[in-house]
Amino acid sequence: MDISGIDHLGLDRVLRRGSGEILADEEDALLIRDRISGAYLFACDDAAVGIPLLEGHIGRDCGLLMVSDRSLGRAAFERYGFAEKIECFQVAYYGPKPSDESVLRFREADEDDLAMLIGNYHRISPEELGEAVRRRSVLLGYDRDRPVGFIGEHPEGSMGMLYVFPEYRRRGFGAALQRRMIAKTMEAGYIPFGQVETGNLASLELQKKTGMTLSDNVIVWMWR
Repeated sequence: MDISGIDHLGLDRVLRRGSGEILADEEDALLIRDRISGAYLFACDDAAVGIPLLEGHIGRDCGLLMVSDRSLGRAAFERYGFAEKIECFQVAYYGPKPSDESVLRFREADEDDLAMLIGNYHRISPEELGEAVRRRSVLLGYDRDRPVGFIGEHPEGSMGMLYVFPEYRRRGFGAALQRRMIAKTMEAGYIPFGQVETGNLASLELQKKTGMTLSDNVIVWMWR
């Protein structure tokens, strides 16, 4: 299956970095398990094809699944009895690498920063934040000597974890953090991509400001 499009950048990333195990590769479907994140990533837009293929390769104990089609994702969510899901647009950056000029300076977060990260960002577990720090996947942004926020990379390679401390919001720091992560990703040889929940209008506006392309399709993440 061709996975060159914006909807499938997560599958493309784990295959290119060598952490993806192909479980099924059909003309109209591709199922991968990523060894780093433990996630199953599934590209298919036909429930009649997709559900039997999923049931033939993953069990009911599957803890984390991404499906690159909203209808099939909803069907898989119900069939597998997942506890939670989010529906997202995929965003990707296809422009030139952002310049090194920035209103902020940056450094990689380390173990000494974990308490601060955990105290402010609650959308993933402390354990996941710790793993991101150990992978050197979290950047801190500073205005002079003052930390103003951070951004990271999720285990499967998508940009996320963007957080600006309340007193520093509406000053362009979120866009500066995202541009630096875009540049860092491009320096590693990958297409920068991320996901934005469909109702998150503020984040969607930020994606426009930083030159990200928005998918027409909606992908679904689900977990126990």
